[in-house]
Amino acid sequence: MNPWETISLSDYENHMSLDSVKQLQAMDEMMKTQLEGYPVTTAMIFGIAGGNGLEHVNREKYKKVYGIDINRDYLDAVKERYSDMTDILECVRIDLTSESDMLPKAELVIANLFIEYVGYEAFKKGILKSEAKYVSCIIQINTDEEKWVSESPYIHAFDCLDSVHHQMEEQALTTAMNEIGYSPIKKDEYPLPNGKKLVMLDFER
Repeated sequence: MNPWETISLSDYENHMSLDSVKQLQAMDEMMKTQLEGYPVTTAMIFGIAGGNGLEHVNREKYKKVYGIDINRDYLDAVKERYSDMTDILECVRIDLTSESDMLPKAELVIANLFIEYVGYEAFKKGILKSEAKYVSCIIQINTDEEKWVSESPYIHAFDCLDSVHHQMEEQALTTAMNEIGYSPIKKDEYPLPNGKKLVMLDFER
């Protein structure tokens, strides 16, 4: 079982939304930019979790949005929370480390705090299978490598992730994307309360 299948959505969202962490709020704001940034009608979100940011989907723009996650409970929560989007939203359980061949096609792939848990090689396979024209990623840049999970009352819920966590580097991600034919087109940074920052890197094929 993947460690992400053992973490409850409430622990994840409560941790991510704490004033000392504020990653849920930051990614919600950044996802609005991701969804509106490109002339596409289909999008796929890797690691959709509880659906944070889906409220920014423009129903007049998008014909199809895929939510991909390994945790069935997360996907069930998304379907319940966004039941008004059943005509365009499709949630699919896929383990990208071993099941990328199951991925649908989409013009835009959004991967926020996701590559950290599958690694560059699995991510590249997923992107190639999606045949996306645009890829928008958010990675976390840490100030303290020993504490990549921010301190909070929920921190021990994430102890199991040490076995699958990959330290992210902006240049390494850009190199990995170049290897499969994608060039960087945009970069944004979002500082966090604890000294860390989120970096959004967009690519085009």
